[in-house]
Amino acid sequence: MIHLDTNALIALPLWAREGHPVIARIESGEVAAVCAQVWYEFVCGPLDDEHRRLAHAVIGGRVRPVSEADAELAARLYNASGRVRRTRTDALIAACAIGARAEFVTINRDDFLPFVEFGLALA
Repeated sequence: MIHLDTNALIALPLWAREGHPVIARIESGEVAAVCAQVWYEFVCGPLDDEHRRLAHAVIGGRVRPVSEADAELAARLYNASGRVRRTRTDALIAACAIGARAEFVTINRDDFLPFVEFGLALA
């Protein structure tokens, strides 16, 4: 399973046109999902209906809720990675991917590197 970051959802139309490896993985049957935080950020837009339909089709409607366990893990990630304010949301997104045992796809790999040592698998 792969979890997509908001920027990956934004890039989907380009990735679909270019035959990006993530699209190939999904087309070959790998399951893709997002956490509720990512879906929230994505639908805040700007976003047209076609792009929203594409993203929804790619993830098959799999928007994973943020659980209590995710929130607890996110707090540990945030605290262990230095309590940098800009990483709060990233810690939650990373915790959801870790909790789902999913590989995480993001364009901003450097933002998520602090969480790798705690179990985040970056694509």
